[in-house]
Amino acid sequence: MRFDRGSHWSFYLFFVCLICIAVGGVELLHSYQLRHLRGIEQQNAKEELSVVRSRLESLIVSDIYVVNSLSTLVAANPDVDLDEWNKLASNIILRSTHINVVGLAPDDIVKYIYPLQGNERVLGLDYRTVPAQWRSIQKAREIEETLISGPVQLVQGGKAFIARVPIFTDPPFNHHYWGVCSVVISLKSLFQDAGIYTLTHKYHIAIRGVDSRGESGAVFFGTQSTFDDAFSIEHVHFPYGDWMISIAAKENLLSDVPWYQKHGARVLGYGVLFIVLSAFFAIFSLYRRANKRALHDELTGLPNRRYFMFTLRHQFELAAKSEGVDSFALLNIDLDKFKSINDNFGHSAGDKVLKSIAQRVQGALRASDVVARVGGDEFLVLLPRVSKAEDVDSICVQIEKALSHTPVIYQQQLINLRVSIGYALYKIEFSDVEEMLRVADTRMYDVKKSHALKFR
Repeated sequence: MRFDRGSHWSFYLFFVCLICIAVGGVELLHSYQLRHLRGIEQQNAKEELSVVRSRLESLIVSDIYVVNSLSTLVAANPDVDLDEWNKLASNIILRSTHINVVGLAPDDIVKYIYPLQGNERVLGLDYRTVPAQWRSIQKAREIEETLISGPVQLVQGGKAFIARVPIFTDPPFNHHYWGVCSVVISLKSLFQDAGIYTLTHKYHIAIRGVDSRGESGAVFFGTQSTFDDAFSIEHVHFPYGDWMISIAAKENLLSDVPWYQKHGARVLGYGVLFIVLSAFFAIFSLYRRANKRALHDELTGLPNRRYFMFTLRHQFELAAKSEGVDSFALLNIDLDKFKSINDNFGHSAGDKVLKSIAQRVQGALRASDVVARVGGDEFLVLLPRVSKAEDVDSICVQIEKALSHTPVIYQQQLINLRVSIGYALYKIEFSDVEEMLRVADTRMYDVKKSHALKFR
């Protein structure tokens, strides 16, 4: 029974709440740090996407620029022969980066193809019989501009982008349509050089705008979900039309960020928290030890006079308020001839006797009873919920048996104990606890005198 137990529980509850708040604060700081890092990573990703968009534009435009020279020559000399064609086409492929095949189609029927090997099936192809390609050729003729179509399924196999360059024999009026020049641009090498595949290692990338139709065109690289979750979208502009390229975060967006940057807030926060808690525990431990010394007897571990008097006064107030219903008894226990034990066996033996008395008295009482050492060999006992003198006498007999029945063994010597016990049973007539103490003390000395006469 401890009068400060409630305050300790309040302290523990406060301490747990403080830890929860501190941990919550650290995790909140960590969350903020991750959001900040994600923001930085997203900004870096936007810059990388902008570079990719710029490279896509420049790579495609540079290839188209090479092809435009062919259309100019054809417009000036509509009757192209095969030898001249092979020289022009090989020069175009040599000067370009991603063009694999060049085709020339007077009246929209393929008459020349380079290289011929592997593309024989394309010769004689009437574009009007292939609706997917015919629409883009009609569109290029209509806008009188180079149109990037596709990606399309090639007749010779595989997928690629095709630049449709309409040729007119009367530029710049463009009233007389001669045919179309088609160049196959490798999707794989174009995306490789632009850095698309490298970017997909860290982010989700998607491109839409089949046949350069921008937002209204279908997604041809990646998935629609990337557009739904995109944190940045860029437009890849061509002479006519555009693509839309989007970027979205993967779950492991911060996988390339060093661990100490991702968890810096936690390392710092929990480090500081550990230091604070360590200091707090050290202070609390010192407080508990100081408090224990202030309220407990250092030798026996029992409550001391200060502790006992606080508890006694509280019990006295309860009994007074209930007009004796919450009655209690006070015992005063004193060891007979304790000085002779110290003189004959030494102070170490006296200490062992006092410890044995503390243990035996506690063993003879209830858990709710309070035992305290208030002097050298003087002990006080508070017995709550006791209202009859007969019960107090019975308890005194039990204590006396527990103390005197078995000697204390010290260095193979037997030390017999005899105690004097006096008590005071609460009465409404008592004005204060000091009066009860005097009654118990007086009765204890009466018993001690009788023992002195009896055991001379």
